[in-house]
Amino acid sequence: MAEMFRFLDTGVRDAALNMAIDEAILIHHLRGEAPPTLRVFRWSQPSISLGRFQNVEREILSDLCRERGVALVRRPTGGRAVYHRDEFTYSIVISRRYGVPSGVVAAYSYLAHGLLEALALLGVQAEISDGRVQKHPSAACFASSTQADLTSGGYKLVGSAQVWREDALLQQGSLPLDDRAEEFYGLLRFPDEAARAEALAFYRQKTQPLHAFAPDASWEQVAEAFRQGFGQALEREFVPGELSRSELELAEQLVAEKYSKLEWRKERVTLV
Repeated sequence: MAEMFRFLDTGVRDAALNMAIDEAILIHHLRGEAPPTLRVFRWSQPSISLGRFQNVEREILSDLCRERGVALVRRPTGGRAVYHRDEFTYSIVISRRYGVPSGVVAAYSYLAHGLLEALALLGVQAEISDGRVQKHPSAACFASSTQADLTSGGYKLVGSAQVWREDALLQQGSLPLDDRAEEFYGLLRFPDEAARAEALAFYRQKTQPLHAFAPDASWEQVAEAFRQGFGQALEREFVPGELSRSELELAEQLVAEKYSKLEWRKERVTLV
């Protein structure tokens, strides 16, 4: 009998615990103590998650974030900053023994079929971009494009980032539901207001939120579409489950040791 794949809706958590839970699941999966897991989750306050190698002070207005009640957290994955407000966040932990190809772009292209199926269930026809990699001088994730982006009508819909450990990967991704770009770009550091306006305009040329295509889609409907879509793409049912006590305890430990700090990237860490 095929091993069960797990679907988790871990509800509303703070920024540090959200990141720690993903790493805890990855570690348990590597130990053989957790099945492949698709997780969907929400944030207890507006938050910015930074790619593992981003420089906070050079790219983010940290004082303004504190003033406005926006949490900052560093992801275990790479990539650029993502604003978590009125968006849908997912993560998936899986390994090569379940058919995922090696390499970030190949693995993302493979998993992107789950995203395509999910969007199709929401009535949005998307495709994997085959365009050239483009970067824009902005700290924001959606300002850059890769060879494995999901687009609809030429607009980028989903931003995702990965980290591999041994033969397993953690992929984290965000699907904006509504347009919060202006307030997000107000929290990013630019040399002047003209540069900020230019970056925001570029973002809006390249990106549209889900509700521009599926205005009535609720967070819960998106979550179910992701569960079904990844199940169809990977040909395995994702069965609703819960975090184990061991996963949650490890996540709480990781919050204390790592994710409550923004500068843990300077330490020797296991996730490379």
